[in-house]
Amino acid sequence: MHGDPMMWVAGVRALWLQALHPRAVRGIMQNSDFRQDPWRRLLRTAGFVATTTYGTADAAERAGAAVRAIHRRLTATDPDTGERYRVDDPELLLWVHCAEVASYLHVVRASGLPFTDATADAYIAEHRRSARLP
Repeated sequence: MHGDPMMWVAGVRALWLQALHPRAVRGIMQNSDFRQDPWRRLLRTAGFVATTTYGTADAAERAGAAVRAIHRRLTATDPDTGERYRVDDPELLLWVHCAEVASYLHVVRASGLPFTDATADAYIAEHRRSARLP
């Protein structure tokens, strides 16, 4: 599934869905270089997904540790309340992960790839394990 070209569409859909969470979008807006170099930012994310999909367990763990280390240092500020919050908040990261997995699954199934309910359930089960990485 991850080798299908529709995954690029699914990835963009995931980004839009993730951005619906106000804290997620603020975290990106206040900490990311995507406005200066969106392609590089997208490729870093794609590299992480490729590593956790096709890499060894050790490579996935290293990639997850690297992302955790970055997120651990970052905060964002709610412009309405002035509240500062950490971007590595577990609930926020779970939103980002679920939006990604749901988008991948939705787009690939909508594109016509033969993906049974049992296969979709197995895919989600695999991603329950990968949710702890970043």
